Amino acid sequence: MALLLASARKVALYDRLVRAGRWEVPPGKPMFRLSGSTLGLVGFGNIARQVATRAAAFGMRILFFDPYVEEGKHGITAKKSELEALLAEADFVSLHPPLVPETRKLIDDAALERMKPSAVLINCARGPIVDTEALVRALDDKTIAGCALDTTDPEPLPEGHPLRARDNVIITPHAAWYSEQAMAGLQAGAPAEVRRVLTGQWPVNVVNRAVKAKNRAGL
Repeated sequence: MALLLASARKVALYDRLVRAGRWEVPPGKPMFRLSGSTLGLVGFGNIARQVATRAAAFGMRILFFDPYVEEGKHGITAKKSELEALLAEADFVSLHPPLVPETRKLIDDAALERMKPSAVLINCARGPIVDTEALVRALDDKTIAGCALDTTDPEPLPEGHPLRARDNVIITPHAAWYSEQAMAGLQAGAPAEVRRVLTGQWPVNVVNRAVKAKNRAGL
């Protein structure tokens, strides 16, 4: 949400302009209200659902693409969509899938070409989900309006990379996950899981849920 808001309101651009001695609104144009705009979420797991809840509070319409999630099952007003339709309709496309062979370079030339020229791509998932060279081409050709990246491919981007010097690109150092509270939870989470297993309990985060179901059935 921070990257979405920063992109929508051109926060980073205006900050750089003011620091350079320029007090001007026109360089940030055009800007549009979030209310009534469409957010497309690629992947609809726990993080994406939290984003959807917050975006809805800004009056945004929510679309999601996730072949493993049904519509209307999580108490969130979000419409399920095919990826092609989501890309074509969304004003902001935010990426949330895991990095698996099916999602590597999911956002390629063809995907970017389906997006609106006014759309912004946001990636807080994994860098290789986006084809970086295709993204550079899309920005060069004004196929999309900009992007906000907390993760890149490669990571970090090398000095002089064409994404580094653009006013319509925001890049942060894979820090979207971080807060003091998140760090404390991360440090406590793994030992707590080990303790559960050693005391005969099931861990909270079971990777292979089929094993748990078989155990209950006595198999």
